[in-house]
Amino acid sequence: MTLTDKRLEWKARYDAWKSSDLSIAKWCREQGIKVHQMYYWIQKLESNEESSERLSSETQWLAVNMEDESSNTATQEPVFIHFGAISVEVRPGVNMDLVSDIVHVLRNEC
Repeated sequence: MTLTDKRLEWKARYDAWKSSDLSIAKWCREQGIKVHQMYYWIQKLESNEESSERLSSETQWLAVNMEDESSNTATQEPVFIHFGAISVEVRPGVNMDLVSDIVHVLRNEC
């Protein structure tokens, strides 16, 4: 069994326990699972969820200073932002507040 398989198995067990409204000890007894293993995986899975939520909770922008060889935006190439199957084309001179709003909507919907 690979680590990914094991993680999926324990995530399924975690979800089943959460939806059961039973104590950890009682649920483990009924399932024939060692309580200490369940506590280990609960801690591991909840820690990963908190880390993921913390990382995705706010958009972070990085300021980039570039020496502009030409101030003519007509010759500059657009930038594409990909969200799964959705691509957003950002052209030079775009309103960055609008781009930020679009990123927030896509992140919450995708």
